[in-house]
Amino acid sequence: MLRSELRLTTCLFVAQAAVSNHTGLIARTGLAMPAAPFGTAAWQLPALVAYLHRLHQDQEDPSPELWRAHTERQTGPVPRPHIRYQADGLHDPHAVCVLDIQLGPRDEATGWPAADLAVIEQEEGACPFGRVTRRHGIEAIAAYAVQELTSEHASLMDRARRHQDASFVRLAELAQRAAAWADKVRAADTVHVQADRARARITR
Repeated sequence: MLRSELRLTTCLFVAQAAVSNHTGLIARTGLAMPAAPFGTAAWQLPALVAYLHRLHQDQEDPSPELWRAHTERQTGPVPRPHIRYQADGLHDPHAVCVLDIQLGPRDEATGWPAADLAVIEQEEGACPFGRVTRRHGIEAIAAYAVQELTSEHASLMDRARRHQDASFVRLAELAQRAAAWADKVRAADTVHVQADRARARITR
């Protein structure tokens, strides 16, 4: 990791991906950013969902280069991890949230790339990690993003009421919009899967 770029930061958010191709060859890449205030699963899962959605639309297989280009390109109000990270987030005491992503080639039937996700969270300075959440496939990952964003929306609205701070309301609205978008991606994948199953029954 380029610790010199992060020397003033104690807590990190890390997104590390292992990408396999049709031959089984695996390439790895890692990116990091300060954990506060957007280095949580709720705020960063939409970037992964957007990446998988883009691959589906463009009919491309995942690659480390495409993943880095996607997340390093800062779009919208939520920053993404952009600092090259060469350590292992699972063994870095400064990494309080790690997205451990496994990506594979697109499925010919659905057009969606293979995707497995583990979200590892720990309190600062604690060891081992306190919580691990696993999801398999784009539908489950998108549904998990919706779940986390919905919880984030509720938490921010509660803070807005307690502190009478409009900035929390604006963030809550952003979380709500992101959740609605992720739910559309989840629904689109469900439609594809159901259509494929229907075609398979017809051809039997």
